[in-house]
Amino acid sequence: MRHIKQYILTILLLISTAHGAPIVHAQKKFDHISVQKSISESAWKKILKNEIYVTSTVKSSKKHSQNYQKLDFIISGLHPKSCRFALRKLSHYESFSKHLGFIKESSYDDKAQRVNFQLSSKLLPFDMSLNFAIPRIKRPGRYPFIFDRGFLNGLKGEIIAIEYNNRCLFYSYAQWFGHDTGIPDTLFEFFSKALAGLSMENLFRISATY
Repeated sequence: MRHIKQYILTILLLISTAHGAPIVHAQKKFDHISVQKSISESAWKKILKNEIYVTSTVKSSKKHSQNYQKLDFIISGLHPKSCRFALRKLSHYESFSKHLGFIKESSYDDKAQRVNFQLSSKLLPFDMSLNFAIPRIKRPGRYPFIFDRGFLNGLKGEIIAIEYNNRCLFYSYAQWFGHDTGIPDTLFEFFSKALAGLSMENLFRISATY
């Protein structure tokens, strides 16, 4: 399974892979009401109680003797501070290795707008390397992303930051369909949910103070 070294931990870091710089789509309104409609009422209540909502569904299928997998992923959480305050630290990607134990190395190339993370954790099936394009997100908005190479090629989604009652509401989703990765569905679901939820909790904590 060496070919999945580029595995997505999409909402892992609240910030997602992009083909070039993401564009904020201001023309399409997406507010907290939209978040409520996209998840269950019980999930929304948990978010208001400062709990992280994350769901990952992976399903296998077969067509013309070929095995496929489909991923649907959502994560959302309400940061204790405003977006302007929260994003001040969350956009400093090169320091993530200081705050997240499973990120052993982190660096960022401002000119190329690419981040590099070396990951290692007991929750992962093996060590991973992530290198992707992303600008420093410093303001609320909608940031579409797409994987344009390697593992999960063609994965699409958005990360959205919304000002809500003087706090920053984060919502992100990702969808992918492609050839079987070699990772069992349940394992795929488990470590994508576990690391994404853990990451959001830790990043919220470290970005809530100066």
